[in-house]
Amino acid sequence: MVETPRIRLDNKNDIQILVCHLIYALGCPLSREQLLEISSYEDAVNYFDMSAALDEITDRLCTSQEINGSQVFSNTALGVKAAREFESTLPMSLREKLFDEAVRVYTRDAIRRDCRVEVRYAKKTDGKCTLGITVRDETCGREKYFLKINTDSAERADEIKNRIKASPQAFEKYLDRYFE
Repeated sequence: MVETPRIRLDNKNDIQILVCHLIYALGCPLSREQLLEISSYEDAVNYFDMSAALDEITDRLCTSQEINGSQVFSNTALGVKAAREFESTLPMSLREKLFDEAVRVYTRDAIRRDCRVEVRYAKKTDGKCTLGITVRDETCGREKYFLKINTDSAERADEIKNRIKASPQAFEKYLDRYFE
């Protein structure tokens, strides 16, 4: 049996593009702690390389602010452009693995903030999108359902996301009835 080699980023510019891509793909800011955890998944990026990249990314590709004691990063217009134009320079398998890990980490942290339904999507280079939808049990906060939905366009992904966000309780009831 042949083992697939791990892909590891060690170039500072590639790491910064990865950060911009993750923030862009999730559509929300990420904290320094979240980015360090996500990038360490399967040892994709060395902790110290990521820390150095985050220290240098501020004000050019990302903005940084402190929220509730955590440093949080958001893309600047240049960061969005870098995510769109250069994400294809990163290995697709790495982008997909780290996006899935980002959804998991973000969802876990959302549980702590008492959000029950989280919807995020990533746009692929061919224009198609993958939505990650997590519904948590209201009594214990554990993951109740996790769905991945593929769409043909970002417009369709936005439509689904907005419909679920408009009535998360109705969406959860639909899933409960479907799986009964």
